[in-house]
Amino acid sequence: MRRLIAVVISALAIAGCSNPQDIVFGPEPLKQISEQGDQFKKLPEQERVLLVKYLTVTAMAKALGTDVTPATGRTVAEVLKDARAWQQKMKVAKAEAKKREEESAALKAKTLAQHKAIADRISQSVTVAVIGKTILPKNYDVGRYSEMLMLKYAIENKSTKAIRELKGVVRFTDATGDKVGTLPVSFEERIGAGKTLQTTTGYGWKLSEFSNGDIEKIAHTDFNLMKATFEPESVAFEGGEVLKAPDLTQ
Repeated sequence: MRRLIAVVISALAIAGCSNPQDIVFGPEPLKQISEQGDQFKKLPEQERVLLVKYLTVTAMAKALGTDVTPATGRTVAEVLKDARAWQQKMKVAKAEAKKREEESAALKAKTLAQHKAIADRISQSVTVAVIGKTILPKNYDVGRYSEMLMLKYAIENKSTKAIRELKGVVRFTDATGDKVGTLPVSFEERIGAGKTLQTTTGYGWKLSEFSNGDIEKIAHTDFNLMKATFEPESVAFEGGEVLKAPDLTQ
């Protein structure tokens, strides 16, 4: 498109005479401009560039089946009027798009800041460490039809209030720092103020024989070669106080 515009604009530089505003476009406006460049030279360069861009865009839109007002049978002045309106519309659309991008970036920064602030507050109240990993075998007698990954935790309540529920994610990395996998966890056992509790999540994760997702990667990686980091998302204290970070997945 840019090359075509450049070629047509160059053709307009040829010496000319009559008033181009009164020229009536035929069936091929762009070709007409190129062939009769001497008739368009007196147009200000800004108008020549706008005219060519507008005709190029409308030609492409027509080829794609878009309903556009044809230049054929209309004067240059009439088409330029439409071109100016189109140019203004494009400026407004560009400004609105930029505004939306800025608003989106600002909202993202605000949400991330809020998430970090709440997560930091929760981290000041509780510490979670992953202290063990177990793979439970299949056991049809107890209704376990696949292997299960179980994790054991130590949870320290550093606050002055008992914790009723704690949620977050555990991120596992290998010895080189590369990601192994991430698991959502939820603790629903009461943890007294200033107390430490050792517990599992109360449930396990089924291992699939046909996939190699986060659960399988964590299960099959040597526990001693992994580092586990708990990232808190929400905590509920006795008395009704709840700290909850904004959901970054929405």
